Amino acid sequence: MLINANEEIVKQRLPELLREYDCCKCEKCVNDMMAIALNNIKPAYVNTAEGMLFKRISSMLPQKTADTDIEILKAINLVSANPKHNDNSNAG
Repeated sequence: MLINANEEIVKQRLPELLREYDCCKCEKCVNDMMAIALNNIKPAYVNTAEGMLFKRISSMLPQKTADTDIEILKAINLVSANPKHNDNSNAG
């Protein structure tokens, strides 16, 4: 098992932060947001459950949480301003 722990954290935080936004939440837009955020956050690979637990705990530090949330919010704003889905998708 090799996991980018930051991907798991972004998967958890993105829906929480999206609740505050009136923007498209279709699968394409959410995946774009996730990809952009993850491309701007240093990967943190773990290969054990203990490593994942340690990474989750360290990600709860206020500065680390803020840094991650900032990158997610930047991605939300970027995709919201420039959605790449078709107009006939289930946007909204």
